[in-house]
Formats: sequence, C-alpha cells, structure tokens
Amino acid sequence: MSGITLENITEAVINHGDKGKTNPRLHEIYTSLIKHLHAFQKEVSLTTAELDIGRQFLFKLAQPNHDFPMGEIHLMTDCLGISEVSILLEDAPNHGTTEMNVEGPLFIGGLPERPNGAKIGEDANGKPLFITHKFQDKNGKPLANAIVDVWQPNGEGNYFVQRENLPEWNFYARFHSSANGELNFETVVPGDYPVPTSGPTGSMLQQLGRHGYRASHIHYIVRAEGHPDFTTMMYFNHSPYVNSDTIFSVKDFRVDIVKHDKPEEMQARGVDRPFYTLDYTFIIP
Repeated sequence: MSGITLENITEAVINHGDKGKTNPRLHEIYTSLIKHLHAFQKEVSLTTAELDIGRQFLFKLAQPNHDFPMGEIHLMTDCLGISEVSILLEDAPNHGTTEMNVEGPLFIGGLPERPNGAKIGEDANGKPLFITHKFQDKNGKPLANAIVDVWQPNGEGNYFVQRENLPEWNFYARFHSSANGELNFETVVPGDYPVPTSGPTGSMLQQLGRHGYRASHIHYIVRAEGHPDFTTMMYFNHSPYVNSDTIFSVKDFRVDIVKHDKPEEMQARGVDRPFYTLDYTFIIP
C-alpha cells in the first residue's frame, strides 16, 4: 500500500477489514460515518488541539453526574437533533396515526400500577388537569387492556427523579385501558423546564447562545396486543417554548386545554381552584 495521504486516508480506513462480510449493516454505517467525519474535518480544517477538546468533551459526556447517573450522551443526542431525526425516519411510514417521539432520558422501568381515574401525583401549587384518552387502531377499533405508561414533570417542571424532596413515583404511572379503549386520570399541567445545564451539554448550549428549555409535555408508552410498542410526547400549545423546544421534537402532536373556573364545576370535581380538562384520542400504528 502506498503511503497515507489526505487524498487516500478515507478509503484506507473504510477498506481496512473484510468490507462487510462479517457484518454488512455495520460496515454500511461505518463507511458513511467515516466519509462524513473525514469530510467534516477537512471542511473546518480541524486542528489537533481542537480534536483534543472534542475528545475531552466526549469523555465528560460519559461521566455520571447528579442529574444524569448514566451520563449525558442521551441528552446530547437529543439536543443535537440526532434522536429526533431517527424518530422522523422511523415514523415516516405511519401516516394517519399519532406521531412517535423520543423517550427521553428520564423514563424508569417498573412504574407503579394505578387504577383508571387515579390521581398520579401530588403538587400543592399545581393546576389540576383531568385527562381523558381513547386508544384505537387505524380502523377505529378500540384497543382494550392496552398498557399505558405515563410520566411527566410537576407544575414547576421537576421530575421526581431529579429532586430529593418530591414523593417517590410522583407523576409516574402505569394504566390499563378499559374494554372500550378508554383511560382517565388526574394530574397537573406540566411545567416548562430547562434541561440540566451544569454539565458539558449545558456548556455547549451556553457557548452557542442556545436556550435549554423543553416545552410543556407529557410522555407516553403504549403497549397493545398486535401492535409494536409506541412511544410519544404530547405537547401543550400554551407553552412559550412550543416552537423552539431545545431537543427539536415538537411536531404536530400539540393540544389545547380547557379552563374551568365556575364554583359549581370545581365543587363537582372536588378541587379548590380552577382546573383544566383535555380529551385526546390516540391512533396507534
């Protein structure tokens, strides 16, 4: 082989192996990645000093911290739009259904089972929100006994896993839809919140002049017999960040809530303050 040059190093790296015989899909991804990485380095004339800064940055991303015990790699792929691009590619064939979305880094397995109609969290200052959902397939058939995982921040934008003063499993719940595919629960209007910015991701956002706010939303995973697991986020139109969410995941699944402030309405719901309602029907691919 002739000596390595700027002109031949990309092909040399790609062809250093069995050219995909062992793992064709990995080789396809690897080939494209190497081409784009080398082209990027050439385009910006990346110096060795800048490369070392990048190495240190990746190292810091992988280190556990208070907000992210598994490190910030998941958060970084979200903030770079990488997570959402994969979702857009995967969701493209599912026209006519509720859109997919990213899971996010704060889902925890083993959510507590709650009965239909339950209150899923405590928030003394939150705005009560009563939600009604229906789950059906593309033909309008109700999805009975679907497993529905729900998680969200409280009214101040805090997830219980990030704050030691919040009750365990606050605003995390698992439900089963009824025989006619319905689900009701009581929660609070979730608050907007910034992603944690004390780590390397926050440093990047600051140096790029980007805000780190997530628009108000609720997470869902729906598991129904005969359907692939379905993950999404429901966004609220009243959020000031709904058009500039920092992980670029706000698409068409946006909803409006209805305010109720008449004394007789509050009495009927058993609340001591104005409350909100929301109805939404999920169409599962």
